[in-house]
Amino acid sequence: MDEKHFEELWEQEERQGLQRRLQQEYPRWQRARRVRRTALASVAVLLVAGITLSTFHFPLSTRNYDSVACNRRGIADSHWANEAGRILTIETI
Repeated sequence: MDEKHFEELWEQEERQGLQRRLQQEYPRWQRARRVRRTALASVAVLLVAGITLSTFHFPLSTRNYDSVACNRRGIADSHWANEAGRILTIETI
């Protein structure tokens, strides 16, 4: 057996060993990849849901105003209550 033939056999055995190792580790790698992908997708969905829910403006109070104090006559109290609600909503955005 000459040196060249020995080197070819050596490289062939190394390749086969690496191939076996990769075949054994591939299912674990694939499972870990799937878990990472699922976790990332879950975090993304939760983030999108959180942002979406935070953009909705739920009324802080459903209580109606008893009265509105204004020094101008001729404009309905409901107008001033609506205007105050609009201003407060704009400021919280």
